[in-house]
Amino acid sequence: MKLLLVEDDRIVRITVRDALEEAGYEVVDHIDGTSALRAVESTPFDIVLTDVRLPGVSGIDLFHRLREIQPAARVLLMTAFADTDDAVAVMRDGARDYIAKPFEMDELLLRLGRVRQDLEFRKQMEAGGKTANGPHRHSIRGTSPSAKRLLERVAAAAAADVNVLITGETGTGKDLCAQTVHERGHRAGKPFLAVNCAAIPENLLESELFGHERGAFTGADRRRVGRFEAANGGTLFLDEIGELSLGSQVKLLRVIETSTFEPLGSSRSTTVDVRIIAATNRDLSAAIEKGVFRKDLFYRLNVIDIQTPPLRERRADIPLLVSEFLAEIAARQGRSVPALDPCAVAALATHDYPGNVRELIHALERAVATAGGGVIHLEHLPRELATSTACECAASQALPGDELEPLASAAAQFEQQYVQRVLEKVGGHRGRAAAVLGISRKNLWLRLREGAK
Repeated sequence: MKLLLVEDDRIVRITVRDALEEAGYEVVDHIDGTSALRAVESTPFDIVLTDVRLPGVSGIDLFHRLREIQPAARVLLMTAFADTDDAVAVMRDGARDYIAKPFEMDELLLRLGRVRQDLEFRKQMEAGGKTANGPHRHSIRGTSPSAKRLLERVAAAAAADVNVLITGETGTGKDLCAQTVHERGHRAGKPFLAVNCAAIPENLLESELFGHERGAFTGADRRRVGRFEAANGGTLFLDEIGELSLGSQVKLLRVIETSTFEPLGSSRSTTVDVRIIAATNRDLSAAIEKGVFRKDLFYRLNVIDIQTPPLRERRADIPLLVSEFLAEIAARQGRSVPALDPCAVAALATHDYPGNVRELIHALERAVATAGGGVIHLEHLPRELATSTACECAASQALPGDELEPLASAAAQFEQQYVQRVLEKVGGHRGRAAAVLGISRKNLWLRLREGAK
């Protein structure tokens, strides 16, 4: 994905460019707005990451010119503390997001990642792309019963303009669910802003959410616009909502109930229209029992609930996920899609994935990189997968003459063997076998019938 970086500070520009290139972006960088403007007049870009204050043409002027030349490009602004009002103003005109300096590189990459997902989603839509799950392209993939239930729940949440609570283990795609709900809902095209409640110190969280006036506290020499105001008309994604203190929960509850708030140091009420999607990997019912999470806030957030299933409960999706992720990772690394030997297939198919889909992606990224464009063997996978007991089974089933097959064929062969092993473990009880495999009894029956041919 082609990205234009415009930053006059040499150290910041080099640091950000290196991190972006490491993350797989094709970066073109410029030191001032004038040369950047010439670049956008001659070269198409997917994303423009620009400072607001620049020599010559400002970042704001560059944004407005870009709207005319390349309306499909997404713009993310880097702002000094004093320029956040300008950034919020252009967000209302179509800028995708802003990030205040100084910022953490992980936070910048996270926000750019959401922009990239949004672009891929819209390109697929414009191309008329369809998937087995419907006319839209989802970030959520899979055909297992668990994946289908998740997709149905996401579709229901997207159709209803109400608050949503997403729960599930780390790495199950709660952030992707939130963005999919937003993109398929009535607020698509409006701001989608994310706040990691666990990453912001308690004494800064209120300012981050509600903003503050000049002089509200020591060091507040400028007015700051909060995330609620910046997200007006769109969606505010509150990740790790279970980490909020009780004091912050009270303030959040009031905004949800009244749609109004007062920035720190101000007596003026600001009214907003914001849909809240919250996410957590904590058991909020248990937190309520312990008195560390408010029951009334829980009910306000949990109008529609979405539970993201762990990967171990949707093993039937692993071959599909491996195939699609391998293709994406290989393309990003500039390599052809690699084959996997039977032992690697077995390890990938039987691992429990405590880190869920995120762990699978990281394992495949490592494998593609360390295999150097060749066949992926067991030693190319992370150690926790390479020590899987399934490897012994796979090694004993190696193909004659060390021949290699495409992933789909190798996975299908192993899948049949694994289904039979599970049936043996549960004494032939198909209901229990289906539960262990994470598939329906009908799906199990179809797989057994296919294997008998």
